[in-house]
Amino acid sequence: MEGKVRASKQKVHTPPDGTGGLSAQFHVYTFDVFHQSFVAGRSFDTVEKAASYQRHEQERIYAEQEADPELFDLPFISTDPELPERAGRDPAYRERLVRELGAEARARARKR
Repeated sequence: MEGKVRASKQKVHTPPDGTGGLSAQFHVYTFDVFHQSFVAGRSFDTVEKAASYQRHEQERIYAEQEADPELFDLPFISTDPELPERAGRDPAYRERLVRELGAEARARARKR
């Protein structure tokens, strides 16, 4: 069961309601905790593939970064193909993402 991804348990961040230009893909972005910025990653056809890439990316980040778990960069999945650009021009959307991802980072720090 270790190699199997439980897609139903994956948190997938969504763009604001009424947003146009959406695709049917799942995008893995990285939240740079230190700079409070969003870094583009890769796109996948299924949430399972995105979750697998997210896990591998997280393992790579843990190995490279030497910080408190709360300060590790955080890969996450979204259905928003324009997330970095939209977060730059929509302060409410950016604030919502930073709040949600900050909570995930704190939860991750408590687990370690």
